[in-house]
Amino acid sequence: MPSSIFNSERAIPAGAWRATWLVAVALAASSIALLEHVTRAHHQRPTVPEDPVWWSLTRRTIEDDPRVIAFVGSSRMKLAYSPEAFAAAAPEFRGVQLAINGAPSLGVLEDLANDEQFRGLAVVDLIEWDVGVYDSFTAAAPFVHRAHSLWRAPGAIANRIIGSRIQEHFALLAVGGRPLLNSLLRSHRWPNPMWVVTDREGSSHGDYTLADPKALQGKREWRVKDFFSTVPTPEVWLATLDRDIEPLVKKIQARGGDVVILHMPISGVFAADFDQGYPRAKYWDVYAKRSAGHVMHFRDIPEMARLTAPDEMHLDQRDQATFTRSLVEAMRAGGYLKLPGSML
Repeated sequence: MPSSIFNSERAIPAGAWRATWLVAVALAASSIALLEHVTRAHHQRPTVPEDPVWWSLTRRTIEDDPRVIAFVGSSRMKLAYSPEAFAAAAPEFRGVQLAINGAPSLGVLEDLANDEQFRGLAVVDLIEWDVGVYDSFTAAAPFVHRAHSLWRAPGAIANRIIGSRIQEHFALLAVGGRPLLNSLLRSHRWPNPMWVVTDREGSSHGDYTLADPKALQGKREWRVKDFFSTVPTPEVWLATLDRDIEPLVKKIQARGGDVVILHMPISGVFAADFDQGYPRAKYWDVYAKRSAGHVMHFRDIPEMARLTAPDEMHLDQRDQATFTRSLVEAMRAGGYLKLPGSML
C-alpha cells in the first residue's frame, strides 16, 4: 500500500495554474506598490548607494575628453554640485561627479594627474584641515584601484548597472528589509527617512528639513572637538601643499588640462573656528598667490558666500543650483573655462 506521506508519485492537482501564478504575481506587485507608497509617504526617497564599481563606471567615461569638468572632493562636493544646473550653465562642457563620501580629494586628483588621457579641468574641493591628513591619498584608493581593473569584473558591472536602475526608482530599497522590520517590531513606527540620498549621476541631495536636530548638533560638536590642537603652523601647512598638491597641478597643466582649487562653503561655529585657527591672510591667501592652479574661496563669490550650510559643512539640496551656477559664473569670469583651441 503506498505511503500517504512519502509517496513521490503523488499527482499534481489539475487546474488553471497559469491563473494562479498571475494572481500570485499580482498580489506580490500590489504589496510592493503599497509598501512603496507608504515608504514615500514617510518622506523616504530612492537612493543609489555609492561603491567602487559604480564610481569606476563614471570615472572611465572621462578619458580623452578635454571638454570634461571633473568635480573632485568629498561629501561637501557631492552635496553641493548639481548636474542639471551645470548642464544649463555650461552646455558646451561635460560635468562629471567624482567626489567620494568620506574621502579627501587628493587621491582622485593624483589619479587624474597620472592619467595621460585627462586633459580637462579638475575642480578640487579643499578646506584647510584636509591638508596633511593621514588618508589624504589613501581614502580613495579602493575606488581608484577598481577603476583601473574594472575589466576584471564584468559580472559586477552588469549587476551594478541593473541594480542602480532599480534603486533609483524604489524608495523601499533605501530603507531595507531588516531596518524596516526592526523599527516596526521594536518602535512600532516607520523608520525615519534618510535626509541624504544619492542619484545615478553620483551626486547627493540633502534635505535637511528631514534631519534630526540633535544628530546635527552632535555632528557639529564632534567636528570642532580638539580643533585647535591639530592646526599646523602656516609654514608647515604651505609646505605640505607645495609637496602634495602642486606637482599634481603642474602635471595636469603640462598636458593642456587645468585645476581649480575651491574652498567650499562652510558656516556657523565651524566657519568661525576656521577663521580663528587658520587666519586666511596667513594660510589660504598665501597659497592662492603661490599656487600654479586657480585657487578660489567661496567668500569671494558673492552668490556662493550667501549660502548657509545647515550642518555648517554641507549644503542643502535647495542650494545646489545656486552653488553650481555661481561657481560656473566665477570660473568663466576668471577665464578658467576654456574649450580646447579656444580663447573663450
